This record gives sequence, structure tokens and C-alpha cells, in this order.
Amino acid sequence: MGVGGAGGSTDDLFASALGEVGRDGSGEGADDGPLPSLLALHGRPTREVFDRAARLLACDDPVERELGARVLRELGPYGTEGRRPFTAETIDVVLAEMADEPDPEVLGWMISVLGYHHARRALDLVLDHQAHAEQPVRFAVAAALPGMADPDRTQARVVDALLRLAGDDHDAVRWYALYALFNETAGITDERKRLWAARLRGRADAQRREELAQLATTLDDRADAALRDLLAGGEREA
Repeated sequence: MGVGGAGGSTDDLFASALGEVGRDGSGEGADDGPLPSLLALHGRPTREVFDRAARLLACDDPVERELGARVLRELGPYGTEGRRPFTAETIDVVLAEMADEPDPEVLGWMISVLGYHHARRALDLVLDHQAHAEQPVRFAVAAALPGMADPDRTQARVVDALLRLAGDDHDAVRWYALYALFNETAGITDERKRLWAARLRGRADAQRREELAQLATTLDDRADAALRDLLAGGEREA
């Protein structure tokens, strides 16, 4: 099997994946296209792969740091407790490198790693980046928060951050925050969600009203009918 498959050597896979990431350049959340070597590394959760990816986070080259983060983000499958094979060590190494990461793309990928590994102890650190000047970082925060929040009852500070990000100027940031608010928060009443919907629609321009209508189509079949109507632009009272 070639370099892009699971049978390639670890050295070859890292070299090929570095080329994939370097050519990508599209940022978190985009349709990156096939990255076969990166995917092959995800399917090889060995100590060798983990250690090498972790070392990349300290490299001078931001493309190498990005590769390290993107390998660690999905290294190995989730187990029965929702943890990947190197979850604890991954969280530790990412937190150690985040504080002085100067590149917003790489910082965004690091935040994404924490989200994929459900790093609840890093929640407040991630929340500190919700108003970051660079879009890739805000996007990563919006996408990561559902995986870092309390799974039984989403904390008020997480809801507040998502509401803020739901008004972001960037479409992708806004969409991820909206989706999380209405589909991935826990322990929130329908009444409260209807209030969010009414407020968002009340200050929305045409584009954002269309986004809310699209969001209505993503709701679970069991979702509150009045909430669905509000998002879609119906007249039902909340």
C-alpha cells in the first residue's frame, strides 16, 4: 500500500501529511479535501506517533505545529468512556504549548484538539479566547465548546459565549455557535431557547434570518414546535 495508506511507514506518513497540511492552507472548518496520510496517522495510535506529533507542537515552523495538533486531535478511536488512547497526555502537551502560540491558525487547531478530547478542565482557558481578534480562533472556540461543556447541564458562561459568537461577523463562526446553542446545549428549557430565537431574529438582517431558517431544519424531530417556527420566521407566539 502506498504512502497515503495505512501501510506506509511512520516516517513516510508524517512527511506526506506535512505536505498535505502545507498545501491545505484553508483553515479549520473548511472542506479540506482528502488528506490520506493524516487520516492514516489518526488510525495508528502508537506511542511513536503520539510522541512525534507532540514534539511537532514545539517546532519553529507553524505548518509543523499545525500538523502536530491535527494528528493529536483525532489520534485513535474514542473508548467506552469517550476518551482517546492518549487523551490525558494530549491535553497536557497542548496546554503547555498554547500559552505562547503566536499563529492564530495553529492556536485554533490547538483549541480544536481540546474540544475533541473533551478537556473540561481547560474550559475557562478556551473561553478566554472567545473575543480573539482572529477568525480561526473564534471559530475554534465555537466548535470546541460543546465538547468541553458539562454534558448534563451547559454552564451559563458557555451559553453566554455561544450567544456572543452567534452574533459574530464571520459566517462560519456564527453558524457553529448557533448550531451549538440550539442542538448541543444540555439542560436548557424550550422557553429559554425560544427567547434566544426571538432575540436573534429581532436583530437579524436578511442573511442572518436565512441562517436561522436553515437552523430550524437541523432541529431534532422532537424539538419544540414553537421554537422551530420562531427560527423559521413563523408567527407562533413564544
